[in-house]
Amino acid sequence: MIRIIGGIYKGRYLEIPNSKVTRPTMDKVRQAIFNVLSHKTENAIACDLFAGSGAMGLEALSRGAKKCYFVDKDRGTFFLMKGNVKALNVPEEQYELFCGDYRVFIKRNAELKLDLLFLDPPYRMNINADIIKDMDSRNMFNPGAVIVSEQEPVNQPIEGYSMKEYRYGAKHVAVYTKED
Repeated sequence: MIRIIGGIYKGRYLEIPNSKVTRPTMDKVRQAIFNVLSHKTENAIACDLFAGSGAMGLEALSRGAKKCYFVDKDRGTFFLMKGNVKALNVPEEQYELFCGDYRVFIKRNAELKLDLLFLDPPYRMNINADIIKDMDSRNMFNPGAVIVSEQEPVNQPIEGYSMKEYRYGAKHVAVYTKED
């Protein structure tokens, strides 16, 4: 189990998938990420694109995000995440759940304007830069939007975004900010 680090759900525990595919972002890494994000979560429209347990999106909601979209294609993981959302009694207007491929979600929701995106796909995929570029080409990010990219290889710079990268063991976490 992992817990929510800050905000209104602080201290509440989340179930995590019993899987070799899903690796939840550990408490200390989430703490560091949200310290970097500081006030960026307040009233944000967020998306946790490879949600797993939903910890990143739920942490954002706990810290004042207005709404979060949770996406995962693995049915078992999806239902566990749904259980975590329900266990916290998150108001229904603050979240949407989507069980399916991230590409389908992006195509169906191209009109979304996001302030915050969490990307943590399986490391073997190494697709974060491509996802950001695709979503940017669809104009899915508000000016100043922040993208948190977690992957094993070093994150790539992306035109139109400033980037700061942090390393936690084998995990590289980049925080991209859309330039105005």
